[in-house]
Formats: sequence, C-alpha cells, structure tokens
Amino acid sequence: MKLVPGSIKGRLLLWLFSFASLLLIALGFFLYNKIGDIVISSVDDILHSQTQLIVGLLHEEDGGINLELSEVISGEYSIPRSGHYYKVLINGEPAAISHSLVSSEFNLASGKIVSGDEKLGEKIYLSVGPDNEPLRVLQHDLDFMGQPVSIFTAESLRESLSMINRFRYFLFIIIPLSILTGGLVSLWITKKSLDPLSIFSSKIETITHKTLNERIETEAEARELIGIASSFNKMLERLQSAFDAEKRLIADASHELKTPLSVIKTKCDVLLQKDRTTDEYTAALNTIRHTSDTMKKIVEDMLSLARLDSGILSSGSFQMIPIKNILEKAVQLAGVLAGKTGVKINPRFRDAEDMDITGDQNTLTEAFLNVIENAVRYNKPGGAVDVALSKNRGHITVMIKDTGSGIRRDDMDRIFDRFYRSDVSRSVEGSGLGLSIAKAIIEAHNGGIKAESEAGHGSCFTIILPA
Repeated sequence: MKLVPGSIKGRLLLWLFSFASLLLIALGFFLYNKIGDIVISSVDDILHSQTQLIVGLLHEEDGGINLELSEVISGEYSIPRSGHYYKVLINGEPAAISHSLVSSEFNLASGKIVSGDEKLGEKIYLSVGPDNEPLRVLQHDLDFMGQPVSIFTAESLRESLSMINRFRYFLFIIIPLSILTGGLVSLWITKKSLDPLSIFSSKIETITHKTLNERIETEAEARELIGIASSFNKMLERLQSAFDAEKRLIADASHELKTPLSVIKTKCDVLLQKDRTTDEYTAALNTIRHTSDTMKKIVEDMLSLARLDSGILSSGSFQMIPIKNILEKAVQLAGVLAGKTGVKINPRFRDAEDMDITGDQNTLTEAFLNVIENAVRYNKPGGAVDVALSKNRGHITVMIKDTGSGIRRDDMDRIFDRFYRSDVSRSVEGSGLGLSIAKAIIEAHNGGIKAESEAGHGSCFTIILPA
C-alpha cells in the first residue's frame, strides 16, 4: 500500500500508530510504577510485622524491661549480612541486635528518611547495609514502663530492586515489540478501512464524457460512502443534462442555420447561372439580406444564452430599478412588430408606482421584450396583448396575456427549451430562443416564469420577481 504524506492513509496510520504508541508507553510507565509500589509496599509490610513481633516480646521483669531473644525469629537474622536485620535500643543502649548485623555499632538510621508518622512514632529510611546493599529501615519509637525504646527493623532491597529492574528490562523489550506490532496492525486496519474508498475511486475513473449515463450503485458501497456515491450520481445527472443540452444546442443551431445558409447559397447559385435583370438582383439581395438578419438574430440569441450560462449576471452588479420603466420600454420596442401585424398591446400598469426590483435593466428589458414579442408574433391579426402588473407579499407579478392560437398541451413542457418550436409555430418567423433567454434572465434574478394556455384561446405568461 502506497503511503503519501498528507494523504488520508498516511494520516490515519499516523494517528493510529501515535495513539497506540502513547497508550503502550503510558501503560508501561503505569505498570512499572505500580509494580515498584507493590514491591516496596510488601517490604514495608514485612518490616511492620517484624516490628510488631518484637514489640510483643517486650515485658517487665524484676522492675526492668526484658526481651526474650529466644522468641525472636532467628533463621536469616542469625546469618551475617543476610539482608534481614533488627536492633532494639532501650534508653539509647543496645538491648538486642540480630547476628546478621555483624557489628553492634552499625547504624541502621544513617540513611535518608522517605516517610514517617509522628502519631505512631515511625520513620522509614533508605540506607545502606553492612554488605553495601540498599536497605529499607523502619524505626519505631515507643515508651515502655517510662523508658524510651527504639526498635529498628531492616530488609534488603537488593532482590526487590533486581526484580523491578528485570520488569523494566521486560518493558523495554515488550513495549517496542508491541509498538511495532501495533504499527503493523494499524497499517492493516488502515488498508482494510480505505479499501472501499480505493474501489470507489477506481469506479469513478472509468466514467468519462462518453459514459456519463453510468451510475455508482449506492447499495454496494460501504455505509460511509453511500452519501458520497449518491451526491456523485446527482452530479453525473447534472453533467449529463448539461452535456445533452449542449449537444441539442449544437444540433439545433446547426439545423436552424442550415436553412438560411441553404437559401443564401441557392439564391447565389441561381443568380450566377445567367445574367439577371436589376429587379431580379434586387429581389434576390433582399431575400439574402432578410435571411442574413435571421441568421444574425440566431447568433445573437445564442451569444446571449452563452453569456447567461457563464454566469455573467451577478447580483453584485444589480441596481434598484422601477419595473414600470422596464415594461414601458419593452412595450415600446415591441410596438414596431405589433404595428406590422396589427396586434394591439394594452399596458395595464399606468398607475403602478413604488414597484422597484433589484436587477439589471438591460437584460430584464430583453426578457420582457422576448415574451411580449412572442405574444405578438403568435397572435391573430387584429388581436391584443395585455401587460398587467401587480404586487403581493413582497413579490411583483407581471402577466402577459394574448389572444393568439394558444399552445397545445403536448408542447407546454418544452416551450422553454432552446430552439424548440412546435409544428404550428414553424411557419412563424423566429429563432426559437426567445423564451429560453427570458427564462434564464428571470431565474438569474431569483424569479420564475410559467405559462398557461389552451389551444385556440390564447396564452398567459406569468413572471414573478422579488420586490
């Protein structure tokens, strides 16, 4: 498994390894100190037991203090330098000394005091024995029959410290081995944990622009990857929709441009076959000019859509605009086309005041103009187009209603698609992009547009924008 610094695998392994190492080291220190405390505590228990035994042997005899030495445990106390010692002082004078101590002058209390209890009259020393061994010494002071008595019991720490050292060496060996084992286990856990992610990544790599219809099976993924797989599938759906839209745009643009180009080429071919009269040249050039205008309109609309798709409209550049002024300008511009077709545009917003929106004036004018011209273009001769304006609950509503032929129910779902034109509308001049542009502009202003229509009874477009 390849580990790259900063990768998820590398960081996960580092975290697991560091945590396991710190845990083992902390556990080792805890056990080492705990074992040391237990061993020293067991030595102290022995010292207390021996001290209490000697205290119990003290008794009065002939008005003095007597200590039955024969009852004191002999054994290792009789072996010189055995590591087990005691000394009893009465009035500061030696009353009983173990044979193991060798010299009656040997001072068991010459070391460092490590603990004590004044109420019990006890002190514990760390000292050095007659064999230069480390000693644990307990001094117990008491008053017996009005005389001061000091009892010293001592135990060698040589074996105890040796056992603690052996345990320490054991830890020095076992902890690094445990850390190494933990590292290998962490490596294995990391690999197994991230295997689903590697498999998921390999599935993603197989998806290209030619296979955008493929999807990741969420049920087959690990639980943690289900959300990512679902989000990725939704992204693929958006990308596929965008690619399909681009394909349709290219195909439709090619189809829409093919017809006027064919007309221009045909006219030119006909004119070049033989000499023509001036009227014939003029008529042909007028046809070519009209066809060129159609092509220009298509190209301009395509450029408008491209700019809108690129996010050129940003709320950062929006300004506060009276919507009445925008509608008046759109109606004025649409009046030229209405005059040619005999359609009357009825503005029903003369009294609309204090209706401001935040947006881009030019693009909004283009959007309303496209919808109004669409209502004029597909209207009947002598028909009418009503443009109404209202405000309700923080939203401004613009309704554009015509008396045209209406839209079939089968075409309603696609009227905002790019280059879509129904069979009825193909006989009418237009690029098929006007409503698409209007919808894109309205949505860029956080608004919405919808259409209601009934074949033979006209159409009504409702545009809603935030006030």
